[in-house]
Order: sequence, then structure tokens, then C-alpha cells
Amino acid sequence: MQRKDASKATKKNLVGLISPHVLSAAEADPISPVVMDLQACDMLEIRYDWFEKSLWPGLSARVRKIAPDAEQIGTIRLARDGGTFPDDSAVERPALWQSIFAAQEVPEWMDLERDCLHDYDALAELATPHGTRIIVSEHNFVRIPTLLELKKFAQDVQRVKAAGLKIAAMSNGPLDCQRLYQFISKNAKNFEMFAAFGMGKTGKPSRIWSLHEGANLTYGSIEINAAPGQIDVMTMKKAIDALGNFSSENDIAAFLNKFE
Repeated sequence: MQRKDASKATKKNLVGLISPHVLSAAEADPISPVVMDLQACDMLEIRYDWFEKSLWPGLSARVRKIAPDAEQIGTIRLARDGGTFPDDSAVERPALWQSIFAAQEVPEWMDLERDCLHDYDALAELATPHGTRIIVSEHNFVRIPTLLELKKFAQDVQRVKAAGLKIAAMSNGPLDCQRLYQFISKNAKNFEMFAAFGMGKTGKPSRIWSLHEGANLTYGSIEINAAPGQIDVMTMKKAIDALGNFSSENDIAAFLNKFE
């Protein structure tokens, strides 16, 4: 069973997403507004699927130069999971992972979708020699899974011995995310990185409240929203810093309303 590093168990990690425009803006101007956004993040997700493939091997080094203190998550997000990489090209990813790991600088983490666990061993073989760990993710744009479905997800991730788990699922009502909180309380302790939050309008507060419930990973946007209900990283940072002042999701919702 994978156990979290004790020093990371209590840290709440805010992840910002790196797009081509964000990267080029930060490289061109050290006082660009996006640089402040990057500095607000504990981790940065390199969305490889947003970049030309020829640039992939050098992206980690470029991001490291503009944000040397942030850990990196590498992601080639498939279209069915909210990305831009064609679903029918998923078979190409093992070769593309090789190009990423052939570089001198590589991400500390790589993200792999749950429905692509058949590629887990291939990714792990490339990642492990570099000390890169794997987050297994699931994105449900229709509903939040049942507790039984969530339990099966955690079991699948533990079976392959991944160090991280992420689930983002569409919230269709104010009580939907309660299932995610129950899931967090039972499973977060088994992973080094753990994210479980709702998408959509009623899921917004869960992006912060999930950290109160025991998750230690959440995601924010820099300039563009990559998922329904995503919140910009500066607002997320303010909310996370004030987390101890909130007693419920409703408090967070009221806080977020000030920024809309």
C-alpha cells in the first residue's frame, strides 16, 4: 500500500496549468502578471497536449527556469478527458513519453488516465529511473460516481501502486460533493498526492473544501479555464490561505462570490 510522505501529508498543493501563452509570456517578461500567478502555485501542470510535439522534450527545462521552486506534473490529456490530444492517437503516447524522459529535465510527476492503465507499466518503466511518480486520474463530465464506483477507482490505483490519485467529476447539485468528501476521508491517507473535487458551478467550493476534508492537491487556472467551474489561481491561493476561517462549503461559496 502506497503511503504519503509525512512532510507532504499536511501541505495543501495548488496546481496551476501551463499553456503555450503562459509559458511564452513568463519567458518574455519577468514582471508579466502570469509570473505572479506562477509564484502562487506549489506545483505546475505542463499540458503537453497544448503544445507542438516538437517542443515536448524541452518543456520541463523551460518551466523549471521560470518557476524553479514548483514541482511539475506532466500531462498528455486525451480529448475524452477534457484535453486536446486525439483519443484515437492514445497509442502514440508511450513513444512520446520516451521523448519527454530522454531530456535532461523531467517532471516530478506524470498523469495517466484511469482508462489507460494498460499503459501504466510502460510509463512507470520510463518514469521510475528519474524518480518521477505517477498520478492516476479520472474525469467524469456527467456526474459524481457512487461510493462503490469511487472505492473501485481507489482499488485500481492501489493495485498498480501509483503514488497519486485525482478525480474531478461533475457536480449537479449542492450535496453531490458529499460523496467525494467521504471518499477522501477513507482513502487520502493511502496516497502521496490526492485530489477529489467537483466540477461545474455547484462543485466550485469543493475545489477548496476538499483540502479541509483531507485532500492535498487542487487545481486552478492561469488565464484560461481548462475545466467547468475552474477558479483562477490567485483566488484559489487566497481561499486556501484562509481555509482555517471557513466552517463549511457555504462559507467558501460566499467567499468565492466576492470574486465573480
